[in-house]
Amino acid sequence: MPETYSREGYMAVKKEATENTAVTPNVFIPFNDESIAVDYSYTPAVPVSGSRSVNRRAVLNKIPAPAGVVNINVEPKTIGYFLEAIFGDLTSGNYIDASSIGALVVGETLTGGTSLKTAVLRFIGDDFLIIDTVSGALTDGETLTGGTSAATAVLGTYDATVYGHSAKLPADFSNTFTVEFGLVDRAVRYMGVKFHSIDALGQSDNIITAGIQMMARSAFRQARVTAITTSGAGAKTITVDTTQGLVASDSIKLYRAGTGFLDFSAASTETHTIGSITSTTIAITNLETSTAVGDLIVLAPQTPSYTIDSEFPWSGGAQISTGATKAAFTARDAEDFSMVIASELEERHAASGTGIVNRFPVALLQKGLTGNGSFKLYNQNEDFIRHLRTNTAQAIKLRCDGGEIGSTGVNFALEVIYPEVQFDAYQLSLSTDDIVEEEIPFTAFHNASAAYLAQVLLVNNVTSY
Repeated sequence: MPETYSREGYMAVKKEATENTAVTPNVFIPFNDESIAVDYSYTPAVPVSGSRSVNRRAVLNKIPAPAGVVNINVEPKTIGYFLEAIFGDLTSGNYIDASSIGALVVGETLTGGTSLKTAVLRFIGDDFLIIDTVSGALTDGETLTGGTSAATAVLGTYDATVYGHSAKLPADFSNTFTVEFGLVDRAVRYMGVKFHSIDALGQSDNIITAGIQMMARSAFRQARVTAITTSGAGAKTITVDTTQGLVASDSIKLYRAGTGFLDFSAASTETHTIGSITSTTIAITNLETSTAVGDLIVLAPQTPSYTIDSEFPWSGGAQISTGATKAAFTARDAEDFSMVIASELEERHAASGTGIVNRFPVALLQKGLTGNGSFKLYNQNEDFIRHLRTNTAQAIKLRCDGGEIGSTGVNFALEVIYPEVQFDAYQLSLSTDDIVEEEIPFTAFHNASAAYLAQVLLVNNVTSY
Protein backbone atom coordinates (compact mmCIF):
# COMPACT_ATOMS: atom_id res chain seq x y z
CA MET A 1 0.00 0.00 0.00
CA PRO A 2 1.40 3.46 -0.89
CA GLU A 3 2.69 5.43 2.06
CA THR A 4 0.86 8.50 0.77
CA TYR A 5 -2.62 6.95 0.71
CA SER A 6 -5.11 9.63 1.82
CA ARG A 7 -7.14 7.34 4.07
CA GLU A 8 -4.15 7.15 6.40
CA GLY A 9 -4.66 10.85 7.11
CA TYR A 10 -6.75 12.59 9.76
CA MET A 11 -7.91 15.99 11.03
CA ALA A 12 -7.76 16.95 14.70
CA VAL A 13 -8.79 20.17 16.46
CA LYS A 14 -8.68 21.71 19.93
CA LYS A 15 -9.64 25.14 21.23
CA GLU A 16 -6.70 27.28 22.31
CA ALA A 17 -6.50 28.93 25.73
CA THR A 18 -4.41 31.74 24.22
CA GLU A 19 -4.67 32.77 20.58
CA ASN A 20 -1.90 31.37 18.40
CA THR A 21 -0.41 29.38 21.29
CA ALA A 22 -0.46 25.75 20.23
CA VAL A 23 -2.19 22.95 22.07
CA THR A 24 -2.13 19.30 21.06
CA PRO A 25 -5.36 18.65 19.11
CA ASN A 26 -7.27 15.68 20.48
CA VAL A 27 -10.71 15.88 18.84
CA PHE A 28 -10.65 13.94 15.58
CA ILE A 29 -13.11 15.00 12.89
CA PRO A 30 -13.80 13.04 9.70
CA PHE A 31 -13.52 15.17 6.55
CA ASN A 32 -13.69 14.73 2.79
CA ASP A 33 -10.94 17.05 1.56
CA GLU A 34 -9.03 20.19 2.48
CA SER A 35 -7.24 22.94 0.59
CA ILE A 36 -5.07 24.65 3.24
CA ALA A 37 -1.76 25.94 1.91
CA VAL A 38 1.18 28.00 3.18
CA ASP A 39 2.98 30.36 0.81
CA TYR A 40 6.54 31.02 2.00
CA SER A 41 6.70 33.98 -0.33
CA TYR A 42 9.56 36.15 -1.51
CA THR A 43 10.00 39.36 -3.52
CA PRO A 44 12.49 39.56 -6.41
CA ALA A 45 15.00 42.40 -6.05
CA VAL A 46 16.20 43.40 -9.54
CA PRO A 47 18.32 46.55 -9.47
CA VAL A 48 20.04 48.04 -12.49
CA SER A 49 23.57 46.68 -12.16
CA GLY A 50 25.21 46.38 -15.57
CA SER A 51 24.24 42.77 -16.25
CA ARG A 52 22.25 41.56 -19.27
CA SER A 53 21.44 38.33 -17.43
CA VAL A 54 19.82 40.42 -14.65
CA ASN A 55 21.25 40.76 -11.18
CA ARG A 56 18.34 39.19 -9.34
CA ARG A 57 17.95 38.18 -5.69
CA ALA A 58 15.09 36.87 -3.61
CA VAL A 59 14.11 38.87 -0.53
CA LEU A 60 11.92 37.13 2.05
CA ASN A 61 8.38 38.49 2.13
CA LYS A 62 5.42 38.27 4.48
CA ILE A 63 3.78 34.84 4.73
CA PRO A 64 0.08 35.15 3.88
CA ALA A 65 -2.28 33.70 6.44
CA PRO A 66 -2.69 29.97 5.70
CA ALA A 67 -6.28 29.67 4.52
CA GLY A 68 -8.63 27.35 2.70
CA VAL A 69 -11.67 25.12 3.01
CA VAL A 70 -12.30 21.85 4.83
CA ASN A 71 -15.22 19.95 3.31
CA ILE A 72 -17.09 17.70 5.72
CA ASN A 73 -20.17 15.54 6.03
CA VAL A 74 -22.22 17.16 8.78
CA GLU A 75 -22.17 14.87 11.81
CA PRO A 76 -24.24 15.81 14.88
CA LYS A 77 -21.41 15.89 17.44
CA THR A 78 -18.31 17.29 15.77
CA ILE A 79 -20.12 20.04 13.81
CA GLY A 80 -20.43 21.83 17.15
CA TYR A 81 -16.72 22.69 17.16
CA PHE A 82 -17.11 24.60 13.91
CA LEU A 83 -20.31 26.30 15.07
CA GLU A 84 -18.57 27.34 18.30
CA ALA A 85 -16.00 29.13 16.17
CA ILE A 86 -18.29 30.65 13.53
CA PHE A 87 -20.96 31.82 15.98
CA GLY A 88 -18.51 33.07 18.62
CA ASP A 89 -19.71 31.03 21.58
CA LEU A 90 -22.52 28.52 21.78
CA THR A 91 -24.86 28.70 24.74
CA SER A 92 -24.99 25.11 25.99
CA GLY A 93 -27.19 23.29 28.45
CA ASN A 94 -30.05 20.84 28.69
CA TYR A 95 -32.39 21.16 25.71
CA ILE A 96 -36.16 21.15 26.21
CA ASP A 97 -38.80 21.65 23.55
CA ALA A 98 -41.42 24.12 24.77
CA SER A 99 -44.60 25.88 23.67
CA SER A 100 -46.55 28.98 24.72
CA ILE A 101 -43.26 30.65 25.66
CA GLY A 102 -43.93 33.94 27.43
CA ALA A 103 -41.61 36.87 28.14
CA LEU A 104 -39.07 34.84 30.09
CA VAL A 105 -35.73 36.38 31.02
CA VAL A 106 -32.37 34.73 30.40
CA GLY A 107 -30.66 34.05 33.72
CA GLU A 108 -33.79 33.67 35.81
CA THR A 109 -34.75 30.52 37.68
CA LEU A 110 -37.57 28.40 36.27
CA THR A 111 -39.74 26.28 38.56
CA GLY A 112 -41.81 23.32 37.41
CA GLY A 113 -45.44 23.57 38.43
CA THR A 114 -45.75 19.80 38.96
CA SER A 115 -42.26 18.60 39.82
CA LEU A 116 -41.27 21.76 41.76
CA LYS A 117 -37.77 21.23 40.37
CA THR A 118 -35.77 24.28 39.33
CA ALA A 119 -33.41 25.22 36.53
CA VAL A 120 -31.62 28.34 35.31
CA LEU A 121 -32.68 29.65 31.90
CA ARG A 122 -29.76 30.19 29.48
CA PHE A 123 -31.32 30.61 26.00
CA ILE A 124 -34.80 31.28 24.62
CA GLY A 125 -35.75 29.96 21.18
CA ASP A 126 -39.04 30.11 19.32
CA ASP A 127 -39.98 26.57 20.35
CA PHE A 128 -37.24 25.51 22.74
CA LEU A 129 -35.34 26.53 25.86
CA ILE A 130 -31.80 25.77 26.99
CA ILE A 131 -31.38 25.38 30.74
CA ASP A 132 -28.74 24.32 33.24
CA THR A 133 -28.27 23.86 37.00
CA VAL A 134 -31.29 21.56 36.99
CA SER A 135 -32.21 20.42 40.51
CA GLY A 136 -33.93 17.23 39.39
CA ALA A 137 -36.10 15.56 36.78
CA LEU A 138 -38.69 17.92 35.33
CA THR A 139 -42.09 16.47 34.46
CA ASP A 140 -43.01 16.25 30.78
CA GLY A 141 -45.85 18.62 29.93
CA GLU A 142 -45.66 20.71 33.10
CA THR A 143 -45.70 24.52 33.19
CA LEU A 144 -42.45 26.31 33.96
CA THR A 145 -42.63 29.71 35.67
CA GLY A 146 -39.88 32.33 35.72
CA GLY A 147 -38.88 33.49 39.17
CA THR A 148 -38.14 37.04 38.00
CA SER A 149 -40.53 37.58 35.10
CA ALA A 150 -43.41 35.41 36.34
CA ALA A 151 -43.82 34.44 32.68
CA THR A 152 -44.48 30.82 31.77
CA ALA A 153 -43.72 28.16 29.18
CA VAL A 154 -45.10 24.68 28.69
CA LEU A 155 -42.45 21.96 28.76
CA GLY A 156 -42.61 19.28 26.09
CA THR A 157 -40.12 16.59 27.10
CA TYR A 158 -37.06 16.60 29.35
CA ASP A 159 -34.15 14.19 29.45
CA ALA A 160 -30.98 14.93 31.41
CA THR A 161 -28.80 13.41 28.66
CA VAL A 162 -30.06 15.70 25.86
CA TYR A 163 -28.17 18.94 25.33
CA GLY A 164 -28.77 21.95 23.14
CA HIS A 165 -26.24 24.44 21.78
CA SER A 166 -27.48 27.67 20.27
CA ALA A 167 -26.20 31.08 19.18
CA LYS A 168 -27.03 34.06 17.01
CA LEU A 169 -25.19 36.22 14.50
CA PRO A 170 -23.81 38.82 14.31
CA ALA A 171 -21.34 38.12 17.09
CA ASP A 172 -17.72 38.90 17.80
CA PHE A 173 -15.83 35.64 17.68
CA SER A 174 -12.51 35.25 19.43
CA ASN A 175 -12.27 31.48 19.74
CA THR A 176 -9.19 30.11 18.04
CA PHE A 177 -8.11 26.53 17.48
CA THR A 178 -5.03 24.47 16.84
CA VAL A 179 -5.73 22.25 13.84
CA GLU A 180 -3.64 19.28 12.76
CA PHE A 181 -3.72 17.31 9.52
CA GLY A 182 -1.92 14.00 9.75
CA LEU A 183 -0.29 11.94 7.03
CA VAL A 184 0.86 8.35 7.41
CA ASP A 185 4.34 9.32 8.67
CA ARG A 186 4.14 13.01 9.71
CA ALA A 187 1.69 15.78 10.56
CA VAL A 188 1.12 19.47 9.79
CA ARG A 189 -0.20 21.85 12.42
CA TYR A 190 -1.92 25.25 12.15
CA MET A 191 -2.28 27.65 15.08
CA GLY A 192 -4.52 30.62 15.79
CA VAL A 193 -7.11 29.12 13.46
CA LYS A 194 -10.42 30.86 13.04
CA PHE A 195 -13.22 28.88 11.40
CA HIS A 196 -15.11 31.87 10.07
CA SER A 197 -17.59 30.81 7.39
CA ILE A 198 -19.84 27.99 6.22
CA ASP A 199 -19.52 27.90 2.46
CA ALA A 200 -21.86 26.21 1.92
CA LEU A 201 -24.27 24.08 3.94
CA GLY A 202 -26.16 21.84 1.56
CA GLN A 203 -26.48 18.25 0.44
CA SER A 204 -24.49 15.85 -1.68
CA ASP A 205 -25.68 12.33 -2.48
CA ASN A 206 -28.31 12.64 0.28
CA ILE A 207 -25.83 13.64 2.98
CA ILE A 208 -25.81 17.11 4.56
CA THR A 209 -22.40 18.58 3.80
CA ALA A 210 -20.57 21.79 4.61
CA GLY A 211 -17.51 23.64 3.44
CA ILE A 212 -15.80 25.21 6.46
CA GLN A 213 -13.60 28.21 5.69
CA MET A 214 -10.57 28.55 7.97
CA MET A 215 -7.70 31.00 8.34
CA ALA A 216 -4.63 30.56 10.56
CA ARG A 217 -2.14 32.84 12.26
CA SER A 218 0.79 30.44 11.84
CA ALA A 219 1.80 26.95 10.79
CA PHE A 220 4.27 24.23 11.73
CA ARG A 221 5.40 21.67 9.20
CA GLN A 222 9.09 21.39 10.02
CA ALA A 223 11.84 22.96 12.11
CA ARG A 224 15.37 23.15 10.73
CA VAL A 225 18.20 21.93 12.99
CA THR A 226 20.79 24.74 13.30
CA ALA A 227 23.48 23.07 15.45
CA ILE A 228 24.96 19.60 15.90
CA THR A 229 23.83 17.61 18.94
CA THR A 230 25.95 14.55 19.64
CA SER A 231 24.16 11.27 20.26
CA GLY A 232 24.22 9.60 23.67
CA ALA A 233 22.24 8.87 26.81
CA GLY A 234 20.80 11.44 29.18
CA ALA A 235 19.37 14.92 28.72
CA LYS A 236 19.91 16.45 25.28
CA THR A 237 18.96 19.74 23.67
CA ILE A 238 18.28 20.16 19.96
CA THR A 239 18.61 23.68 18.55
CA VAL A 240 16.25 24.61 15.72
CA ASP A 241 15.13 27.72 13.86
CA THR A 242 11.59 27.63 15.33
CA THR A 243 9.42 25.69 17.74
CA GLN A 244 6.24 27.65 17.02
CA GLY A 245 3.46 25.06 17.04
CA LEU A 246 5.18 22.40 19.16
CA VAL A 247 3.95 21.48 22.63
CA ALA A 248 5.72 19.67 25.44
CA SER A 249 4.77 15.98 25.29
CA ASP A 250 4.32 16.11 21.50
CA SER A 251 5.85 13.21 19.63
CA ILE A 252 8.41 14.27 17.00
CA LYS A 253 10.61 12.66 14.34
CA LEU A 254 14.06 13.42 12.90
CA TYR A 255 14.29 13.63 9.11
CA ARG A 256 17.44 13.88 6.95
CA ALA A 257 17.22 14.73 3.26
CA GLY A 258 18.38 11.80 1.12
CA THR A 259 18.15 9.38 4.04
CA GLY A 260 14.65 9.72 5.48
CA PHE A 261 13.55 9.28 9.08
CA LEU A 262 16.39 8.41 11.47
CA ASP A 263 16.52 6.39 14.67
CA PHE A 264 15.75 9.01 17.27
CA SER A 265 15.00 8.05 20.87
CA ALA A 266 16.44 4.54 20.58
CA ALA A 267 17.60 1.98 18.02
CA SER A 268 14.80 1.25 15.54
CA THR A 269 12.62 3.91 17.16
CA GLU A 270 11.93 6.93 14.96
CA THR A 271 9.90 8.99 17.46
CA HIS A 272 10.75 11.01 20.54
CA THR A 273 8.64 12.80 23.14
CA ILE A 274 9.40 16.47 23.78
CA GLY A 275 10.30 17.21 27.37
CA SER A 276 10.24 21.01 27.24
CA ILE A 277 10.74 23.71 24.64
CA THR A 278 11.89 27.29 24.23
CA SER A 279 11.60 29.43 21.12
CA THR A 280 14.62 27.66 19.54
CA THR A 281 15.37 24.55 21.61
CA ILE A 282 13.79 21.16 22.20
CA ALA A 283 14.67 19.16 25.30
CA ILE A 284 14.71 15.37 24.97
CA THR A 285 16.14 12.37 26.81
CA ASN A 286 18.54 10.06 24.97
CA LEU A 287 19.55 10.64 21.37
CA GLU A 288 20.24 7.65 19.16
CA THR A 289 21.59 9.57 16.14
CA SER A 290 23.72 12.72 16.17
CA THR A 291 21.95 15.58 14.46
CA ALA A 292 23.41 17.51 11.54
CA VAL A 293 22.76 21.10 10.54
CA GLY A 294 19.90 21.02 8.05
CA ASP A 295 18.13 18.02 9.55
CA LEU A 296 14.42 18.54 10.08
CA ILE A 297 12.19 18.05 13.10
CA VAL A 298 8.63 17.11 12.13
CA LEU A 299 5.55 16.13 14.08
CA ALA A 300 4.84 12.43 14.36
CA PRO A 301 1.26 11.54 13.43
CA GLN A 302 -1.23 10.72 16.15
CA THR A 303 -3.47 7.67 16.20
CA PRO A 304 -6.97 9.07 15.68
CA SER A 305 -10.01 7.92 17.63
CA TYR A 306 -13.55 9.11 17.02
CA THR A 307 -16.70 9.75 19.04
CA ILE A 308 -19.29 10.39 16.36
CA ASP A 309 -22.76 9.42 15.17
CA SER A 310 -24.29 8.95 11.72
CA GLU A 311 -24.27 12.00 9.47
CA PHE A 312 -27.48 13.94 8.85
CA PRO A 313 -29.40 12.73 5.76
CA TRP A 314 -31.14 15.06 3.29
CA SER A 315 -34.21 13.30 1.85
CA GLY A 316 -35.90 11.64 4.82
CA GLY A 317 -33.98 13.74 7.34
CA ALA A 318 -34.26 17.41 6.42
CA GLN A 319 -36.98 19.99 5.85
CA ILE A 320 -36.93 23.47 4.32
CA SER A 321 -39.55 25.93 5.56
CA THR A 322 -40.38 29.48 4.49
CA GLY A 323 -42.84 32.02 5.79
CA ALA A 324 -43.61 35.68 6.22
CA THR A 325 -42.18 35.40 9.75
CA LYS A 326 -40.61 32.72 11.94
CA ALA A 327 -44.05 32.10 13.44
CA ALA A 328 -45.57 31.33 10.05
CA PHE A 329 -43.23 28.71 8.58
CA THR A 330 -44.63 26.42 5.88
CA ALA A 331 -42.75 23.29 4.85
CA ARG A 332 -41.50 23.23 1.26
CA ASP A 333 -40.65 20.25 -0.92
CA ALA A 334 -37.16 21.51 -1.70
CA GLU A 335 -35.12 19.15 -3.86
CA ASP A 336 -31.82 20.93 -3.26
CA PHE A 337 -30.55 23.60 -0.93
CA SER A 338 -27.45 25.68 -0.24
CA MET A 339 -26.88 28.03 2.68
CA VAL A 340 -23.90 30.33 3.24
CA ILE A 341 -22.81 32.15 6.40
CA ALA A 342 -19.69 34.21 5.76
CA SER A 343 -17.72 36.28 8.25
CA GLU A 344 -14.93 38.06 6.43
CA LEU A 345 -11.45 38.21 7.98
CA GLU A 346 -8.51 40.46 7.18
CA GLU A 347 -4.95 39.54 8.05
CA ARG A 348 -2.56 42.19 9.36
CA HIS A 349 1.22 42.05 9.25
CA ALA A 350 3.78 44.05 11.19
CA ALA A 351 7.54 44.22 11.79
CA SER A 352 7.24 42.24 15.02
CA GLY A 353 10.55 40.39 15.15
CA THR A 354 13.29 38.71 13.13
CA GLY A 355 12.32 35.03 13.05
CA ILE A 356 10.30 33.03 10.56
CA VAL A 357 7.31 33.18 12.91
CA ASN A 358 7.32 36.98 12.54
CA ARG A 359 6.59 36.68 8.84
CA PHE A 360 3.14 35.30 9.67
CA PRO A 361 0.22 37.68 10.44
CA VAL A 362 0.16 39.40 13.83
CA ALA A 363 -3.66 39.48 13.81
CA LEU A 364 -6.74 38.23 11.98
CA LEU A 365 -9.41 40.91 12.22
CA GLN A 366 -13.12 40.28 11.79
CA LYS A 367 -14.88 42.36 9.14
CA GLY A 368 -18.25 41.96 7.44
CA LEU A 369 -20.94 39.32 7.85
CA THR A 370 -23.15 38.08 5.03
CA GLY A 371 -25.63 35.30 4.48
CA ASN A 372 -27.14 33.90 1.31
CA GLY A 373 -28.13 30.71 -0.43
CA SER A 374 -30.68 29.10 -2.71
CA PHE A 375 -33.22 26.30 -2.81
CA LYS A 376 -34.60 24.34 -5.75
CA LEU A 377 -38.03 22.80 -6.31
CA TYR A 378 -40.46 22.16 -9.14
CA ASN A 379 -42.65 25.11 -10.06
CA GLN A 380 -46.20 24.95 -8.72
CA ASN A 381 -47.53 28.50 -8.50
CA GLU A 382 -46.64 32.20 -8.45
CA ASP A 383 -45.85 32.47 -4.73
CA PHE A 384 -42.09 32.95 -4.88
CA ILE A 385 -42.22 35.21 -7.94
CA ARG A 386 -44.79 37.28 -6.05
CA HIS A 387 -42.38 37.82 -3.17
CA LEU A 388 -39.57 38.64 -5.59
CA ARG A 389 -41.70 41.13 -7.55
CA THR A 390 -42.81 43.02 -4.43
CA ASN A 391 -39.52 42.61 -2.50
CA THR A 392 -41.46 41.03 0.35
CA ALA A 393 -39.20 39.74 3.11
CA GLN A 394 -39.44 36.07 4.04
CA ALA A 395 -37.99 33.85 6.77
CA ILE A 396 -36.20 30.56 5.97
CA LYS A 397 -35.44 27.55 8.17
CA LEU A 398 -33.37 24.45 7.51
CA ARG A 399 -34.06 21.61 9.95
CA CYS A 400 -32.04 18.38 9.89
CA ASP A 401 -32.87 15.37 12.06
CA GLY A 402 -30.65 12.37 12.68
CA GLY A 403 -30.97 9.23 14.72
CA GLU A 404 -32.35 8.96 18.23
CA ILE A 405 -30.15 10.13 21.09
CA GLY A 406 -29.81 6.95 23.13
CA SER A 407 -33.33 5.90 24.13
CA THR A 408 -34.54 9.41 24.95
CA GLY A 409 -37.13 9.73 22.20
CA VAL A 410 -35.29 12.87 21.04
CA ASN A 411 -33.33 12.95 17.79
CA PHE A 412 -30.03 14.57 16.99
CA ALA A 413 -30.90 17.82 15.22
CA LEU A 414 -29.40 20.82 13.46
CA GLU A 415 -31.48 23.89 12.73
CA VAL A 416 -30.51 27.13 11.01
CA ILE A 417 -32.88 30.10 10.72
CA TYR A 418 -32.63 33.26 8.65
CA PRO A 419 -35.42 35.48 10.06
CA GLU A 420 -35.32 37.81 7.04
CA VAL A 421 -34.31 37.15 3.44
CA GLN A 422 -35.03 38.75 0.11
CA PHE A 423 -35.38 36.59 -2.98
CA ASP A 424 -32.99 37.48 -5.78
CA ALA A 425 -33.57 37.40 -9.53
CA TYR A 426 -34.18 34.00 -11.12
CA GLN A 427 -36.06 32.44 -14.00
CA LEU A 428 -37.91 29.20 -14.48
CA SER A 429 -36.03 26.36 -16.12
CA LEU A 430 -37.78 25.49 -19.36
CA SER A 431 -36.43 22.68 -21.53
CA THR A 432 -37.96 20.06 -23.79
CA ASP A 433 -39.96 17.35 -22.04
CA ASP A 434 -38.77 18.40 -18.56
CA ILE A 435 -40.72 19.35 -15.48
CA VAL A 436 -40.46 23.13 -14.96
CA GLU A 437 -38.07 23.89 -12.12
CA GLU A 438 -37.20 27.02 -10.20
CA GLU A 439 -33.99 27.59 -8.26
CA ILE A 440 -34.56 30.54 -5.95
CA PRO A 441 -31.54 32.47 -4.67
CA PHE A 442 -31.83 34.63 -1.58
CA THR A 443 -29.84 37.11 0.48
CA ALA A 444 -30.13 37.32 4.26
CA PHE A 445 -30.61 40.56 6.17
CA HIS A 446 -30.47 41.49 9.83
CA ASN A 447 -33.99 41.35 11.24
CA ALA A 448 -34.68 44.19 13.66
CA SER A 449 -37.49 42.38 15.47
CA ALA A 450 -35.61 39.13 15.98
CA ALA A 451 -32.35 41.10 16.51
CA TYR A 452 -30.19 38.69 14.54
CA LEU A 453 -29.18 37.68 11.01
CA ALA A 454 -28.91 33.94 11.63
CA GLN A 455 -29.57 31.54 14.50
CA VAL A 456 -28.29 28.01 14.91
CA LEU A 457 -29.47 25.17 17.16
CA LEU A 458 -27.63 21.89 17.61
CA VAL A 459 -29.21 19.09 19.67
CA ASN A 460 -27.04 16.16 20.75
CA ASN A 461 -25.58 14.46 23.84
CA VAL A 462 -22.42 16.60 24.11
CA THR A 463 -22.43 18.75 27.23
CA SER A 464 -20.51 21.73 25.83
CA TYR A 465 -17.95 22.95 23.34
